[in-house]
Amino acid sequence: MTSPDEQGSVPLLQVTQGRAQILLQRPEKRNRLEPADLEVLISHFDAIEKDTSIRIVTIEAKGPSWCSGYHLGALSQGERPKFGFGEVCDALMSLRPPTVAVLNGNVHGGGTDLAIACDLRVGTEGIVLGMPAARIGLQYYASGLQRFVERIGAAATKRIFLTAEVINAQELLRVGYLTEIVEQNELDSRLNELCNSVSELSPNAVALTKKAINSLAGSSPDLKQIEDDHVSSTRSDDHQEAMRAIREGRSPQFLTD
Repeated sequence: MTSPDEQGSVPLLQVTQGRAQILLQRPEKRNRLEPADLEVLISHFDAIEKDTSIRIVTIEAKGPSWCSGYHLGALSQGERPKFGFGEVCDALMSLRPPTVAVLNGNVHGGGTDLAIACDLRVGTEGIVLGMPAARIGLQYYASGLQRFVERIGAAATKRIFLTAEVINAQELLRVGYLTEIVEQNELDSRLNELCNSVSELSPNAVALTKKAINSLAGSSPDLKQIEDDHVSSTRSDDHQEAMRAIREGRSPQFLTD
């Protein structure tokens, strides 16, 4: 069972000036996720979804490993989580605000899906990725494989899953797994730039556009719903405020609910 110490190291949520930061804080275990962590993450996601002041979410981690996925030993000991690891990644992918995986450490196992479930993945130069599922006799779960294929294509997904080779940051950038690479000492400033860029946009338009892109990347996008959402955005308060700001030569001031 999960020890009291591990229970106390569950992911932390902090919200500051429209930015929600989720911190994985079990570096001595390569930030693997225990059953309690999955429940806490779902709770954090629910809180983020309800807080309309939140404009962007960053998933960060302590130590040299960003995340090594789910603790398989917990399953072998009969400890069944309330939520499956794939459910957590699905919930992360469907969050309303844009999400950023801040990869300042290596990514292994299920951690690779947790990161790719985010909208953006900013990595530092020295990180590597490894997916050992086939090495331990597992075909990866369906929603995770679908996420990889949708976001980086079948060829790159096969490279990661069918070889189990360690892949460096430059190759991850080339195949589209990483959105960008920054120097370690520039990571904080780049994140601040991203957060500021998103905070200047219409929250309604961002939410609808994210929803539309996710739908279009799937196997059966609802084009009518996407078009209906586009039409509704043209009539929204945010759009009207943006048009007024252009006419008045100022920056738009978007309100949250």
